[in-house]
Amino acid sequence: MGTIIPVAFFLLSGLFHPVHISLSTIDIDPEKGDIAITIKLSADDFEYLVNQKYNTKLKLMEQVDPGQDINFINRYIDSVFVLMINGREIAGLDYLRNEMNEGAIWLCYRNVSGKRIESVTLTNSLLCDLNQDQTNLVIITAREQQTGYRLDNKNRELSVKI
Repeated sequence: MGTIIPVAFFLLSGLFHPVHISLSTIDIDPEKGDIAITIKLSADDFEYLVNQKYNTKLKLMEQVDPGQDINFINRYIDSVFVLMINGREIAGLDYLRNEMNEGAIWLCYRNVSGKRIESVTLTNSLLCDLNQDQTNLVIITAREQQTGYRLDNKNRELSVKI
């Protein structure tokens, strides 16, 4: 009977977080050169990965400290969520805010280039170095048209003509 509890715990632990999915929405105003980005990640996976990668102690289920914690969060996002507009890489997105909701962290960013947007290329490897089965869903909206994409460990990049 003593081994049943550890075995049951091990088997049930996969039920708490069996699917590894992120969601990113990219809203583009091509004429104004304005891009709004929202990224939704599992807070526990994201916290664990940032803590391991940068040897820090984020506590996302508590309020994110806008000082040092945001710097680690943005550093990670900038390294794995790379956006190119018209063939030019954007050097860091402008962080707006974050929100916690039901075990997920929502990160909001923006980039205003002021130049007409004709194409977007995205490399998205969010949490791929943590989860082999990671799926990163991306929804791009431009000119009232929405298109969804599925990225994963094998396919991390997409290019879209606007």
